[in-house]
Amino acid sequence: MSEVIRRTYSERASEYISALGSIDDMDDADIALISRWGRSVRGPIVDAGSGPGHWTEHLRTLGSEIRGVEVVPAFVDSARQRFPDSDYEVGDFRALPVEAGNFGGVLSWYSIIHMQPDQTGSTFEEFARVLRPGGTLLIGAFLGAQSVQFDHAITTAYFWSESGLSSALEAVGFRTIEAHTRSIVGSRRHLAIVAERP
Repeated sequence: MSEVIRRTYSERASEYISALGSIDDMDDADIALISRWGRSVRGPIVDAGSGPGHWTEHLRTLGSEIRGVEVVPAFVDSARQRFPDSDYEVGDFRALPVEAGNFGGVLSWYSIIHMQPDQTGSTFEEFARVLRPGGTLLIGAFLGAQSVQFDHAITTAYFWSESGLSSALEAVGFRTIEAHTRSIVGSRRHLAIVAERP
């Protein structure tokens, strides 16, 4: 994550946490999908780009062994205070300090939205590296014309098409096993993909 993105989120951390830092603020469809995926994972999970920490905490309460990795220190500080039973660390999910094959699951919920799609290959390779064979990645993004940028509330973000994201994941060895889209009137469309490391 670039220093600009880190700084921008740090400057607006309190605002972001207030608006989107609770599971109660999340869409029911997302909660159902992430919960079902979490229960299906065999082995520990890393929440790559855990933000305010609510998804990490949610999956922990469902019985997952999980830790959140987040580049914005203010998010990690808040998560540790609000969810003291969950494990969080400041770090860059593009270079996780773990051995290969350490995790059964990687959650990347909107953590790549500020990365140009043609520059995500090494990040997806890192997700594949830390997953054990048969492990799965659940990734969320904004659905739209591939690589088109838009003005996000924090800083520039990018749309992914379903085929574009699937292809990018498959290029580093993943196999797409599920794809979900949803639309809400007056809001951007959403895309989620579950992909397996063979």
